[in-house]
Amino acid sequence: MTKVFRRPSAIRCSLPGGVWLGVFCGLLVPVDARSDELDESVARRAQYEQHALTYAGDADRGRKLFGQEEVTKCLICHKVGEQGGEVGPDLSKIGGKFDRPHLIESLLEPSRQIVEGYRSTTILLNDGRVLTGIVKEQSDERLRLLDADGKSQEIRQQDIDQQRVSALSLMPVGLQDQLTPAEFTDVIAYLESLRPGGSPTPGAGIIGPITLPDGFTIRTVATGLTGLTALETTADGRIFVCEQSGSLRVIRDGKLLDEPFVTLPVEHYWERGLIGVTVHPDFPETPYIYVCWVAGEPYPHHRISRFTADGDIAVEGSELVLLKGDDQRQLGGNVPAGHQGGGIHFSPDGKLYIGLGEQTAATPSQKLDSLLGKILRINPDGSIPDDNPFLGETSGKYQAIWARGLRNPYTFAFRDGTGELFINDVGGKYEEINIGTAGSNYGWPTVDHGPVSDDRFVGPIYIYPQASIAGGDFLPDQNSWPEKYQGKYFFADYVHGWIKTLDPDHHDQVDPFATGLRRPSDLRFGPDGALYVLLRNAWVVDDKFQSETGTILEIRHPANETARN
Repeated sequence: MTKVFRRPSAIRCSLPGGVWLGVFCGLLVPVDARSDELDESVARRAQYEQHALTYAGDADRGRKLFGQEEVTKCLICHKVGEQGGEVGPDLSKIGGKFDRPHLIESLLEPSRQIVEGYRSTTILLNDGRVLTGIVKEQSDERLRLLDADGKSQEIRQQDIDQQRVSALSLMPVGLQDQLTPAEFTDVIAYLESLRPGGSPTPGAGIIGPITLPDGFTIRTVATGLTGLTALETTADGRIFVCEQSGSLRVIRDGKLLDEPFVTLPVEHYWERGLIGVTVHPDFPETPYIYVCWVAGEPYPHHRISRFTADGDIAVEGSELVLLKGDDQRQLGGNVPAGHQGGGIHFSPDGKLYIGLGEQTAATPSQKLDSLLGKILRINPDGSIPDDNPFLGETSGKYQAIWARGLRNPYTFAFRDGTGELFINDVGGKYEEINIGTAGSNYGWPTVDHGPVSDDRFVGPIYIYPQASIAGGDFLPDQNSWPEKYQGKYFFADYVHGWIKTLDPDHHDQVDPFATGLRRPSDLRFGPDGALYVLLRNAWVVDDKFQSETGTILEIRHPANETARN
C-alpha cells in the first residue's frame, strides 16, 4: 500500500557549527525568506491552480513541455513508459490514480505529499561535503544515492558523519515559474492523460477542467485522503470528513489536521467502513459527534455511535453506541458488502435520521423486522421517538424505522424553513430524488426506480437514467449566492461527475452547476458560504483499491466574501 507522508510548512536541520539551514529540493538555502515574497508566491500558486482546475489544457503540448530538459526537467527524474529516470515515481499511469486537483498540488507543492520510498535524504560526509538525494540501495557497507539531476553516487558508510531523512521532496518547487499558466495547465492535461489501458471503472474516465458558472472560484482544500464517503460542516468553521478506512478527519482553518478525531475498527471492504457523520445541532456548545459505520465484530453490522469532542480529538472512552444494526450475514445479497447507505443528519425538530441501504439483498427493504433499505429516526440519546410511524407494528430497535422501500439512500438533506427532507436513492433503473415523509414506502424492490403507478408506494420527484446519485444539500437561507441559487437543492452524480440544482418548488426545473468533478461522493455547504465537495478516486474497496487518492474541494462566490468581511 502506498503511504503518503505529510510535512510542516518549513523544515530545518542542524548541522555542525550551529548553522541552521533549510534543506530544499537538494539545495541548501537560507530560511529567512521575506514574508512579502512568500505572499507573492502563495498568490502565484493560487493563480496557476485556478487556471489548471478550470481550463482544459492541451495534452500534446504538455507532453512536449514535459520532455523539454531545459524547461521542466521532468524526464530526468520521472519515467513515462520506457523513457525517463528513476529519481521520482513512475508516472506512466499517474492520471488513472490521481484526479486533476491532486496532480496540480503535486506540481505546485511537491513536498505536501511524498510517496513512500521517495523522501529525500541529506548526508553530511566526514570531509564536510553535503549530499542530498534519494537512497535507492543501502547496506551495512555502502548506499547508492540518486540526486536531483538523476546522477547516481555510491557512498561508503564509513565516510558518513550524519544522515537525515527530510520531509521535503527532491522535486524542485517553482516549476510554474518556468511556465505560463496555460503551459502549466498543458502539463497537467498531459499527466491526466496517462492512464492504464482497458475500460475505466464507473466515474474514472472523467478528465478535463472543472466548469463552474461565471463568478465562482474553486480551490483544493486537501488531498491524499482515503476512500472519502461523507462530510459535515460545523458552526465554528470546522469540517469533519469520513475516510472509509475508519478515520474521521478534521479540517480547521482550511488545513487538514494530522491527527484524526477518532479511528474506528471498521469492516473495510466494498462499501463497508466509516460512511456517515454529523454533529449535534448545538455543536460545539454541545460537543457531540455522531457517526454511522459498519463494524466487523462480532459480525458485520451498522453501528450509530456518539463521541464527545475535546477540541479536535474524541474524548477517550466517550463512545456511546446508540443503535446496532442487523447481522448482515443473515440477509443475503449478490454483493452483501454493497449498498450500505450511511447518510446521517439532524432534522430541524432535533431528531437524528439515518439512511441505510439494503446491501444488494432487495427484500429487506420492505420488511419491518430489518433496518436495511430504510430511513431511521431516533432521539439524540438513541431512544425511540414516541411519534415514529411503525411503533404498533414493530418492537425493539425496529421501532426506529421511519420510512421504507429504499434501495441505497446514500445521502439526504433537510430544507431550511420548511424542514422538507430530500432523499437521494441510488438506482435501480433510474437515480431518484424522493421527498421523505413519515411512514412512506418507496416501493423497492416490488417496483423498480422510476415513475410509480401503484398507490401503495410513493414515487420520486425527479429521476434520471442509472448512474450513481451522491451528495445532496440545500443552499442555506443565510447564504449570499446569486438569487437564481437561493433555496435550491444541490446534488451530485458520482459517475457523471457533475453537480446540478433542483428547484424544490418546481421539480422539473433542474439546471447544471458544475462538471468535470471526478467521482464526487458528498457535498455540504459551510457557514462561511462555501460549498465543500469530496472526490473519491475509488469505486469500491477491493483488490484494486488505492488509498490516499481522495480530494476535498471548496467552491465559492465573491458575494460570500463580502458577507464574511
